[in-house]
Amino acid sequence: MKKYKIFISAHQKELKEERAAVKEIILSNLTLRDFFDVFLFEDSPAKGKSPVTTYLKQVDNSDIYIGIIGNKYGIKGKDGFSPTEREFRRFIKTKPKEEVLIFIKETDDPQRDKNTQKFIETVRNSYIYKRFTNKDELRTQVLSSLISYLDEKRALSKVPFDEVICQEEGYEAIDEKEVKNFFENRAIKLKVNIPKISIKDFLVKTLKVVKKENGNLKPTNSALLFFGKRPSEYIPQIEIRIARFRGVTRTEFIDSQEIKGPIYKMLNEVELFFKRNTRLAGKIVEFKRVDIPEYPYEAIREAVINAVAHRDYTRRGAPIIISIFDDRVEISSPGGLLPGLDIRNLEGHHETRNKMICAIFHHTLDMEKFGTGIGKMRRLMKEHGLVKPKFSEEGTFFVVKFFGPGDKILDLVPSIPRERQVDLRELGLNNRQIEALRLMVNEGKVMTNKLYRDIFKIMDRTALRDLDFLLKKGLIKKEGLKKDAIYKAV
Repeated sequence: MKKYKIFISAHQKELKEERAAVKEIILSNLTLRDFFDVFLFEDSPAKGKSPVTTYLKQVDNSDIYIGIIGNKYGIKGKDGFSPTEREFRRFIKTKPKEEVLIFIKETDDPQRDKNTQKFIETVRNSYIYKRFTNKDELRTQVLSSLISYLDEKRALSKVPFDEVICQEEGYEAIDEKEVKNFFENRAIKLKVNIPKISIKDFLVKTLKVVKKENGNLKPTNSALLFFGKRPSEYIPQIEIRIARFRGVTRTEFIDSQEIKGPIYKMLNEVELFFKRNTRLAGKIVEFKRVDIPEYPYEAIREAVINAVAHRDYTRRGAPIIISIFDDRVEISSPGGLLPGLDIRNLEGHHETRNKMICAIFHHTLDMEKFGTGIGKMRRLMKEHGLVKPKFSEEGTFFVVKFFGPGDKILDLVPSIPRERQVDLRELGLNNRQIEALRLMVNEGKVMTNKLYRDIFKIMDRTALRDLDFLLKKGLIKKEGLKKDAIYKAV
């Protein structure tokens, strides 16, 4: 997205508040701040260069000149002009086709400096200007003028963000390796063969994320988000910030990471970070060893995918934020609910501002088409033995909170997936070894050869053979030598 540079020109002392008001209305407006950068001379850092050289260079680099005229003219330079008129003349000379916006403060003409009146006459002869009496009127006039400017530039597209074509780049911005990975992932999820179609045709005809324009292939924002070589260069807001905090507040973090696109790589990075910063407990249940994660990751992943798919991408500088605490996980995404959706009744309702992004997720079954994500998160948390997640709007952010088990993580045995269960009998363990492992894993008991013999009433050689077998299987570890050796669960 192109950003236009604005140069604000006005008498620094007399119109100090007006200068600041113009900058404030641009930076505080969600639409304007995405399209404009503003230069005020007083904001520039102190340098050894001449101030005239500094501000004239900024004039040369600007797309829009905003001139505010009051009573005072200002100190004349060697050229006979005040800084404001000098900046005006420089801009219309170097940028004759660019936008000039002049705002004149209403006042009694006799109070005006004669040079100011002369300057106003110069402006009147060639440019349309607007009058204002106070800062609020000035803000309104500036807002209206800049919106009109964007309309003329066709920058305020009615096309949804994810369908907008990136005019700055061509097909070379696509990373075909990412598309091949998508092919493979899609084939596995759908249980089908990889389609016999060229990558270009797949992007143009199947996903429809690359468009032909004037004979050239152009990527849409969706194409860059999923398959771009450097998506964050064009869409800097495609970022996930994830942090593990100590305790239950954001006072001190233990680990953090800034993750940028493309999207499927981001999801993989989130999973790696999440799993290394949450607990995985072990427990022996009957004759099986069960690994118990602190949270069902599929529920977390569902929330992250929803955040990526439904966030407001027009919000620059607002990343998705994932916060991991001792007692909960919070996922916050910019953009509240769309009109018509009720935070109290989200399940079964599907509406999005990014239909093309959702369509790509549908291709890999990472999203359903029927608004089942909320229900899926609730079901997965319940099956894991945890309370249902909480959904809320906090300002203009949508937030999902998952509450963890705390110290009761070992109670989370119901519905643990088979891939997290190890059948100890299939590994060749006898009943003594299974019971010994239960004592070490579930109760934290430290075993010795003598204790093992005493518990199971067996000979030394049998105890040694049993313990050696557990060591070879990687189920326990040994510390110390010979008779002083102790055994602990891994």
